[in-house]
Amino acid sequence: MGGESRTASRDRQRPSIRARQKEQTRRLLADAALALFADKGYVATTIDDITSAVGASRATFYLHYDGKIRIVAEAYESVIMPETAAYYHRLDAIRGATELRAWLDDALGFFERHRLLLRVAEEAVSAEPGFDQLAPARLLDRCAECMPRHLDRWQGADRESARLRIELLILQLSSFARLWVEGHWPVSRELALDVLHDLWSHALRDVR
Repeated sequence: MGGESRTASRDRQRPSIRARQKEQTRRLLADAALALFADKGYVATTIDDITSAVGASRATFYLHYDGKIRIVAEAYESVIMPETAAYYHRLDAIRGATELRAWLDDALGFFERHRLLLRVAEEAVSAEPGFDQLAPARLLDRCAECMPRHLDRWQGADRESARLRIELLILQLSSFARLWVEGHWPVSRELALDVLHDLWSHALRDVR
């Protein structure tokens, strides 16, 4: 009886063939879409382009996704946001100038590594203004929430000011870094780090 019970339990926990096939199809659609978005652009890529790339039908696509933007949002949540949250939790614990400069250097590296996905997400947000999951204000709020130690130094209106300061710093860094990695702001990495460090250390106040 015990052996049969354990076997039945394992069978219940093991995904069915149908479930595995469904998940595989979903991954194929997402991978094809992201590759096309990076190559052709988000707007220029159609649902038919995506389904043709994997040999699926439009009905199959809509069985898994309600639109192209959902693929971008899922990729952003699974790839960009965990690393972003970890970065700002790390920043929240920094107390030294050397650590802050190293953090900023790593942040530039983040934008270098994820250049294509960030570009796709930016285009998708511009093309889908009604989709607020990736709205800049919402993402900035989520980043600021990763710095409770810093925010807890203030109360009331001062806390709101501190929060806005963080969000403006993040927006500044993000905007600059995206232009910089695309070659649209041709300054050296060292100069960029010098200026960013000066701005961030003064704005955060508790990092010297």
